Amino acid sequence: MRSEETAGFITSLNIPPNVRVLCPEMMGHGRDIDNRLRTDPENYTMPTHQLMLDTTSEFLDVVKVGSNTNAFGISLGGAAVYYIQHHRPDIIKRSVLVSPAILCCVDKTLVSGVKDGSNNFCCAQSREDLKLLMRDLSTGRDDYTREKFDPVPPFFLESVYRQSKKGPAGHFKTLLLNLLANKDNPFSALKDVDKESHRLVIWPEKDRIINYEEGKRFFEVSLNDGCFKSKSTNTEFEVVPNCGHVFHADGRGIMGIIQPRVREYLLNFVG
Repeated sequence: MRSEETAGFITSLNIPPNVRVLCPEMMGHGRDIDNRLRTDPENYTMPTHQLMLDTTSEFLDVVKVGSNTNAFGISLGGAAVYYIQHHRPDIIKRSVLVSPAILCCVDKTLVSGVKDGSNNFCCAQSREDLKLLMRDLSTGRDDYTREKFDPVPPFFLESVYRQSKKGPAGHFKTLLLNLLANKDNPFSALKDVDKESHRLVIWPEKDRIINYEEGKRFFEVSLNDGCFKSKSTNTEFEVVPNCGHVFHADGRGIMGIIQPRVREYLLNFVG
């Protein structure tokens, strides 16, 4: 949501001081809400995939990013990184994508629930909505095969709920529906359109937001000799077992789990 929310993760990577770190906020998130939506709601236009791609590309030029840049993205940010690497191979040489929200990989049950109103994903109209969202961000809602698991304690859930009430009502649901309905969409590929790019793809096996099986299909991944192999020869595909979109079944956050592998891959620059 805001660049500051990644500060702890960036610090944990222990990146050498000679490497410049940039952490842009996407349209429809962070300061874009404060600076445009709150101050001029009548003229606010919801971002499309194409606008997000264009503005990210423009940002890279404005800040004079060099030609030996590595990128990291998770969820919607992962999809943005996937397409910006395809769009700007002159800049992005290697990337790490964690559960990239490429449109065809977004969980179909989630999409139908958001559209028919049975799943208030990200809009937290009630405390129950937020509790169910946190379970979806873990290994899923209650079913007959596992015990109930709430990944965050009630006091933290209440804090998140109260904070969410300060945001623009319905903004994130409107944003999500706008992205799902967008016809002019460079994110609509059904299979990997960028087979030459070097990247590490990390996918939680029990992701209920961005579907793990769809991700394997997109990157044409198969299991050979106990290892996942993609038809895109420069793609490394790795799985986080028993983990949801944000939380592992044991309560750990995914960012801490993937940190060692992300650091190893991102700091391997082209010579």
